[in-house]
Amino acid sequence: MTVRELYNWCKSFKHKDAEVYLVKDWEQVDEEGNLTDLYRLNDMTYQCVVVDMGMDFENCYEALLEVSEEQARATINKDY
Repeated sequence: MTVRELYNWCKSFKHKDAEVYLVKDWEQVDEEGNLTDLYRLNDMTYQCVVVDMGMDFENCYEALLEVSEEQARATINKDY
């Protein structure tokens, strides 16, 4: 997913005050089927990496996500 795709998806999401989480294990769920291995997104930034292409250099931009080290205790809201 590119940053533009992520940005457009977030803009189209109808719940503008929703929290963002990183899912580390899609198989870890509770008894109701809700994901439980969630980590809250704290910050986003980017970096530019210069890649040596042999006879030329190319800038490669990477989006960096900072997530909490503690597993999140997200409340599941079924009213979506």
